[in-house]
Amino acid sequence: MNKKEILLSRADKILLFMHELSGGTKKNFRYEDIVAGIFKKYPEDFHLRGYREYPDSGDLIHKPLYDFKKKGMINASNKIFSLTDRGIEAAKKFKQALAGTSVVSEDRFSRAVENELSRIESLEGYRLFLDGKQDKISDSDLYNYLGATVRTDKNSFIGRMETVKDVVKQLKKNHLIDPIRKKIPEYHQFLFSRYENIIEYFKK
Repeated sequence: MNKKEILLSRADKILLFMHELSGGTKKNFRYEDIVAGIFKKYPEDFHLRGYREYPDSGDLIHKPLYDFKKKGMINASNKIFSLTDRGIEAAKKFKQALAGTSVVSEDRFSRAVENELSRIESLEGYRLFLDGKQDKISDSDLYNYLGATVRTDKNSFIGRMETVKDVVKQLKKNHLIDPIRKKIPEYHQFLFSRYENIIEYFKK
């Protein structure tokens, strides 16, 4: 029986690699250890642009690590990194979901979509939603989610709304296993339902 193929983002692979390297513990790693190790494991994804035999030590790895820090999944200080309890738990769920699958070395989304997803994941409102604290979410969180403000003109607001809708649509198509990211469509629906009056105002 052929294994089902799973597309993982570079960020997913970094998290899984850190879990594997640490043995599922909070062991500390230097940035250089992660750069060298992840390149050895996934050379097609982490090589320097134009030089496939050399690892990329820039934003390709740096940005996902600090995005994980914002989400409380890793600790980072002076280029020393370690998984937190939350990061360890997320990686475990990844591994369980990956059982019996084959990881494909391709990006899931375009850079623009990845940037939107990373932005949404770092929002305070989204963290409140994940923690079940919907009562603390305000209309400000809707604006933050859309990347807009109360002063944004209607055309720009609608443009941002369509951009986020497209991101959510792509997210749903990819059968994601990321325990953090997969809740974004639910957050989207929650905000659009609760603040339908604001949405309708800008659509007029």
